[in-house]
Amino acid sequence: MSKFKTSKFRNTAAKPAKPELSYTGLTVPNLNSSADHVAASAALLACNASTGSGGSLAVIRLDDYSKKSASMPLLNAHSGFVSDFQFSPFDDYLLATGSDDCTVKFWRIPEAGLKESLSSPLASVALERKVEALRWHPAAHNILATAASNVVKVWDVENATDKFSLSDHGDSVTSVSWRESGQVLASACKDKKLRILDPRSSSVAAECTGHAGVKEPRVLWLGDEDFVVSTGFTATRERELCLRDIRSFDKVLQRCPLGSSTGIVLPFYDADTGILLLAGKGDGTINFLEFDGKNSKFTECPAFSSPKPQKGACLVPKRALNVMSCEVVRLLQLQQNAVQPIGYFVPRKSYMDFADDIFPDTLGTKAAMTADEWCSGANNRVERVSLNPSSQGRPSSSSAAVSGGKSSSTSGIGSEESTSDDLEIIQLKPFAGVRSSKVRHWQGVTQPKGTWIDGIKPVCNSIPGDSDGLSASSKRALVPLAGVGGHLTVLDLDRPGRLKTTETVSIPYLENGCAIQDFRIDPFDDTRVYIAGEDGKVNIFRVPAGGLKETIVQPESSLRGHYEKVNILTPHPTASGIMVTASYDLAVKIWDVDNNADKIILEGHTEQVFGMGWTSDGKLLATFCKDHKIRIYDPRSSTKPIETGNGPKGSRGGRIVWVGTTHLIVSGFDKTSQRLIALYDRKDLSKPLNTIKLEVSPSILCIHYDEDRCLLYYYGKGDSSMAALEVSLTESPFLFSTTLFKGNDLQQAVSFQPFELCDVKTVEVASFLRLSNKGSLEPCRIKIPRTRSEFFQDDLYSSATKVTWKPSLTASQWFSGSNTQPKTINLQPAGMKPLSEAPVIVVTKKKYESFNPKEKTDQEKKEELLEAMVTKMTEPDEPLPQDEMEGVDEEEWD
Repeated sequence: MSKFKTSKFRNTAAKPAKPELSYTGLTVPNLNSSADHVAASAALLACNASTGSGGSLAVIRLDDYSKKSASMPLLNAHSGFVSDFQFSPFDDYLLATGSDDCTVKFWRIPEAGLKESLSSPLASVALERKVEALRWHPAAHNILATAASNVVKVWDVENATDKFSLSDHGDSVTSVSWRESGQVLASACKDKKLRILDPRSSSVAAECTGHAGVKEPRVLWLGDEDFVVSTGFTATRERELCLRDIRSFDKVLQRCPLGSSTGIVLPFYDADTGILLLAGKGDGTINFLEFDGKNSKFTECPAFSSPKPQKGACLVPKRALNVMSCEVVRLLQLQQNAVQPIGYFVPRKSYMDFADDIFPDTLGTKAAMTADEWCSGANNRVERVSLNPSSQGRPSSSSAAVSGGKSSSTSGIGSEESTSDDLEIIQLKPFAGVRSSKVRHWQGVTQPKGTWIDGIKPVCNSIPGDSDGLSASSKRALVPLAGVGGHLTVLDLDRPGRLKTTETVSIPYLENGCAIQDFRIDPFDDTRVYIAGEDGKVNIFRVPAGGLKETIVQPESSLRGHYEKVNILTPHPTASGIMVTASYDLAVKIWDVDNNADKIILEGHTEQVFGMGWTSDGKLLATFCKDHKIRIYDPRSSTKPIETGNGPKGSRGGRIVWVGTTHLIVSGFDKTSQRLIALYDRKDLSKPLNTIKLEVSPSILCIHYDEDRCLLYYYGKGDSSMAALEVSLTESPFLFSTTLFKGNDLQQAVSFQPFELCDVKTVEVASFLRLSNKGSLEPCRIKIPRTRSEFFQDDLYSSATKVTWKPSLTASQWFSGSNTQPKTINLQPAGMKPLSEAPVIVVTKKKYESFNPKEKTDQEKKEELLEAMVTKMTEPDEPLPQDEMEGVDEEEWD
């Protein structure tokens, strides 16, 4: 047997979030107390905000990554400094705050976050001294422990009464921590003592000498184990961590030195994984230790170092983690002007399946007992729930990462029925019977490697999520390259192979002059390229007919009209020379490209536009915005929306496409950052017809709709696969799952190409390019398997397939009101008979195959068997053959 302990978390890697996925623009005051100064539920985070008295908190939704302004609404909680605060473990929107003004207050935060400053609490209680620490009970409703001066009190919050009080401390209590069962709690005090308190008996169960240093110690119970840890200072001012067993409390099982910095060390423990994180105030180091309960010791793992010092930290509840990316712990690091999430990920070969070996069932959001029950001596345990997103037994209100529904609000403190206009989630029910489908078993096929373009480097990884990151026509593809000034290369698809680059020879590119936000190749002229930049311009480049041989710096022309960066480009589907732009200045403009004129400016957007989509005939334009609204425009008749509705509640981004001219499909996130796809009827945009929730992932879900096959393809940047839903507007629940295509590597971007590349003889229905994370451009095809592929599959291919690669009218014709239908073609090859006219296959029976012209029903078979059994039982017993034989006389035996 190996003497080394096997660990699933030994290779766990810390990954700090990018600035665009952090909470920036905050003003954090100088913080001198020993508290965490930041707290999180599965839906919200709160941190100290800089005000005159220090009595305010910034409260932000976990999915709101927008940069905050100095005028952001605050929770004006107290007249004195807010010394400690914590969200209820059973209500994501209930916050308790304690302050130097000797009060504890309770607040209900709106589910949409603070839209205006809040200063009226649900309830408050007064104490004799300033509040040093507070902690909610981990198993009982409305039980809160507070530490003020040398007194620890346990409160029945709903009745605003202190049920138990312990004043056995010799100095100010700096930290308290409940055992997971909620029977006892530990305290750390300035008198250099650690104590185990039994509140219901108002007694000290155990006591020992803690750290010799004079600075504030911290104490933390390790889940429901018989172990506690404490952090503090030695007599020589060295920081240290001590592990103790409460059964021999005065003995230190393990002592870990933590350096000589002057900042207090904040400990955070995840009982599900045994991971202990130690964040020192004033420095950027976060130590990672793994607890071995059997051997009663910690094992040190590689630490994470941030270039920015931390003022505080906290753990995010397990329900808010990205479990499908194997994120086992997430710590929020409070910095000078931001809160940065730091996720700890366990590397796995595949992230397709839920890793139940590293995600055991965790504590749910339903309290195990009431306050009265606990005060009367009950010790019930909180029911555990699965973190598996597909688990049917998971409580719907349990997660900000998985559920997206309303959080459990059973606290009894100011609870009221929610009037939120959240999306109504219609759960898909298992389909009874066999549903007929022509496209359910589509197959994605990567073309041979000889058709790939390899060696594309350095590919730019910082293109914003509003951009698809790749744009292609039948002959060319646009790929962004890393480099100052915004570089975009143009690749000819008829020249596959590895690009030859050296230190002195690079790939030729188009230089935009500033960072690229989005780019498009003209759908009707692949020599014209549009690049949107952060300078508010859209530069139009002309690619030589023979391809891009050298770097081009000067654009052919520019579209100027936005005063902030342009984040989305959307070409018109039928008219040449028309481009729609969306900008951070909240304007959506429709341009006559050839005349460099913004002909139409659409109004009504109050936030950044996430996605835009035209109907296939080019009459209507739909937008999806960060204000969670879907808007439909008839641009030539009005600049204001003709219809408006509620979209997904997330704030990360999304896409929108039309299904015909009557329905819309939107991809986005719910309030808990779970990706989703929603189907809307244009006549009623107040709620979706159906919503399908997918896994939790930070990447925006891109979608592409195939109108002829009624297939909606969806994929994300950084994923390795592409999936599809079959859309049937005549069958509830309207969206049906199909098969999955998995690529060779992770994909950085995907771009669908015109249908003209598809070979109908091999039943190809779509063509797309896939940019892998290794810098290769891979052509792919989607096929429908058929047994009689020698015939033209006229049930799959329309007799009038729309020609999307040729314009139907000019820009001037469209702006003047013309509505020419898109051009169509018949895809049936000459001499290929359609499947509908194919001879019927006659099934002949084999020579020895039994044949029953009439299949009996189950009831007939049952009656026939019963009749045979009754007949057999009623037949008289027949004599055996030997009974009829002539025997031998008895005397003959002698």
